[in-house]
Amino acid sequence: MYNELRKKAEKRVQAKMGFYVCAIVFTFTTAILLGLSFYIPAIVFWLMLPIPVFMMVLAILYLSAFGSPSTVTLSEDWKEEEIEKEMIRLYQQKKLQSLPLEDLSQSESLELKELERLEEKWGRDEDYV
Repeated sequence: MYNELRKKAEKRVQAKMGFYVCAIVFTFTTAILLGLSFYIPAIVFWLMLPIPVFMMVLAILYLSAFGSPSTVTLSEDWKEEEIEKEMIRLYQQKKLQSLPLEDLSQSESLELKELERLEEKWGRDEDYV
């Protein structure tokens, strides 16, 4: 079972890497075509023709690598993953708030005070990734 899951995960990672590589190649190719269109205005139409094709290929690669956004957000797995993430975040907040400052060493209390100062500066409502 582990080998099956690993092979499936490797396939998905390869598909994602393929999407990223194609996105980079298509971006550079599009930039070159746009640059050439400024220098050779007589053939602008022919230089711009591949760009919509690149966009369609990227859309297909995106859907095959990541799936459609609506299916990911509505699946039960997504809900469970989000619940787990939220539980971990709440547990870490509760753990930080429940630490008594007297039991901490001097360096730990300084780090905690620095963290509190930064939270007051940036606000606690937003998550920064």
